[in-house]
Amino acid sequence: MANTNQKIVDKYFEAYSKHDMKGVREVMHEDVKWFFAGKHPFAGIKNGIDEVVSFFDMMGKMMGDSQPDIEKLIVCENENYVIETSHIKTNRKDGINVDHHATVLWTIRDGKIIEGRHFFADPVALDNYFTRVSETAK
Repeated sequence: MANTNQKIVDKYFEAYSKHDMKGVREVMHEDVKWFFAGKHPFAGIKNGIDEVVSFFDMMGKMMGDSQPDIEKLIVCENENYVIETSHIKTNRKDGINVDHHATVLWTIRDGKIIEGRHFFADPVALDNYFTRVSETAK
């Protein structure tokens, strides 16, 4: 039975959570591009598996410190895409928080993740949040 695109995304997270790079490479294209929109220190395009995994590491640490409440609102797929929309509310002890909606569009080709894009309902609030959080990490 063929993998659904959601299963490919799930396999990525399963391998990533173990830092199983062989498993990551089974479901992520070597030339993957990851787009993280904004005008903050974390914004930009991540190129290749190593940069994408490093980005997920950094975001994982930051979101761990932010103790988010995450509610997945919509997850759907078709032959080339998975889209996930979530409501995310952070709970940082330092009071730097954001309550927002975000969408991730995963592009799948030939059974591998080739691209990811984040979209934010309130990009200015996210720019302010990520800028302030980056300043506390210095």
